[in-house]
Amino acid sequence: MSNLVEKNDYIKFDPASKESVTIKWQQNLADRSEQFIVLPYTVIDKPASGSLFIQTSHADEFLKKSEEDNSSNPLVSGGRKIKVDDAFQYGQDNDKTLRFLVYQNKANKPYQHRFIETTAFSNIGKKIQKAGNDYGGLLWGGIINKGADLLKGFIGDYLHNF
Repeated sequence: MSNLVEKNDYIKFDPASKESVTIKWQQNLADRSEQFIVLPYTVIDKPASGSLFIQTSHADEFLKKSEEDNSSNPLVSGGRKIKVDDAFQYGQDNDKTLRFLVYQNKANKPYQHRFIETTAFSNIGKKIQKAGNDYGGLLWGGIINKGADLLKGFIGDYLHNF
């Protein structure tokens, strides 16, 4: 049994713990952005958890698919649950120890690092930006940082489908 969320798992979440975030990316040479609701989730009957990103314009559809979690154990009941199906996408780190879920319009193609910094490139990009700030001074540091931001728009790993 994997310690990561998988297709057909049920996840539990508490709508009261939501936050809002704007995800920005480039697609077809155009700047794009969408609002997302972010919630922590736990996998029912599995020692796995992570973050769930729900595109705000898909929140009603998502909520209709979910149901109240009425566990027989009052210590863990409450909140809502939903079955992970083909409507979900996921991102993960290179070591496959962290997985987050995304519920969105699948025509959107943001790279994983737009949600959570998980790719090897994002770590390299952070080092480049730090070097630019530490050694490049204001002018060169700014140029290096702009170059790193530009590259992050075109290099990365897409979200995966289940």
